[in-house]
Amino acid sequence: MKKIYFLLAAVAIFAACNPNEPSIPEGNTPATAFADAKFFTALGTNTVPNVEGDNHDQPFTMDSVRSEVVLLTDSTLDIYLFGINFSSKMPVTIDMTIPGVSYKRTAESLILTGDSLVPLMGERPFERYIITALTGTITENEFKLKNGYGSYADCTYEGVITGMEKQKPEE
Repeated sequence: MKKIYFLLAAVAIFAACNPNEPSIPEGNTPATAFADAKFFTALGTNTVPNVEGDNHDQPFTMDSVRSEVVLLTDSTLDIYLFGINFSSKMPVTIDMTIPGVSYKRTAESLILTGDSLVPLMGERPFERYIITALTGTITENEFKLKNGYGSYADCTYEGVITGMEKQKPEE
């Protein structure tokens, strides 16, 4: 009978441990993970005001836009937006980098600012759409960004954080 109880206890302990669940090392809370993070991924919605045509009062919105944020120093970061465009008339999507964004880290968030930033399309400067009045925040759960691109003022990106790492994974 003791063997059965021992076997049941061992099965219960084994069943309680899920090898697919990531374990948080002792003393490493989610807040600590955010404090140590230097690379963030998010999935969200990019919205651009429609400045042309009959529907100029209806913004152009793209869902499921993937983004990455890489902290370069203690005060600058790069933002990557994948597969975006600015209008329903734009025939292709682009991958865009917003380099050299300033940030300040608090315990709960990264506060982003920038002005007169030249975005990159691939390695090429995209000077037609200089980024102005960039503001934003990154928290443990969300990434919010507001800025202007050339004649497109009040563009926004709102995403859910899908990952945080201490460094950008090797590609």
